[in-house]
Amino acid sequence: MTDELARIHRFEREIEMAGTETVDSPLGQGVLTPELSLRHDSNYLLIERARDAAEAITEADRVLGGAGRDYRVILTFDEELGARLRPEFDMLGWRTQCHIFMVQRRAPDKTADLSLVEEVDESALRPGRTREILAQPWGSPELAEQLADSKLLIGKRAQTHFFGVVVGDEVASWTDLYVAQGVGQIEDVATLEAHRGQGYATAVVLRAAQEARRAGADLIFLVADDEDWPKLLYGRLGFDTIGRQYKFITPS
Repeated sequence: MTDELARIHRFEREIEMAGTETVDSPLGQGVLTPELSLRHDSNYLLIERARDAAEAITEADRVLGGAGRDYRVILTFDEELGARLRPEFDMLGWRTQCHIFMVQRRAPDKTADLSLVEEVDESALRPGRTREILAQPWGSPELAEQLADSKLLIGKRAQTHFFGVVVGDEVASWTDLYVAQGVGQIEDVATLEAHRGQGYATAVVLRAAQEARRAGADLIFLVADDEDWPKLLYGRLGFDTIGRQYKFITPS
């Protein structure tokens, strides 16, 4: 494992995906956050070892079921373990999310007008975030509120900034920046459908990276879906893939 990847794993565990409670596990560690009970990235079983999917599921039942969660999320930063278990989870009908860690190592091939971007308060992003979440089949008002509240909790662990492009009376595109441990994470990049194709996402990402460096980060990363197109945009913005994480989620 590279030093960069080790630092990112630590950042994820201690900052962006940290819980307010932990549960010891022979497979790794259970992470729980009662005040954000619907947020998967705050309530999961982190595994470092497992004979098979069945063993991991039994342990997730104990940890998450014991805490009253009606879903199961099993996460691993170990690429080999995740790739080995994925076919078993697929056979059981579980959903797999393979996310990639991308580090900005190069100058961007694509540019944008950063003067369009302004730092905004977290509350300014709630209307847009809520609209995007409610547009999803899994969205609900309660989940939207908890996902927004999670930003405030992360803000207690890291220096946190919110950036947006304001068009008219709404924030059309946005992203978050978390800085701690000399690391900057760019997270939750989104653009409202009516404003897509204007280069706003490029602008907010590049502005966040710029601000991360000003805040002292010497490692800047983001997490992208390995099976979705935004990773191609991030590649044009100077980000290279250095690792993967696997997340296994109970069937809907």
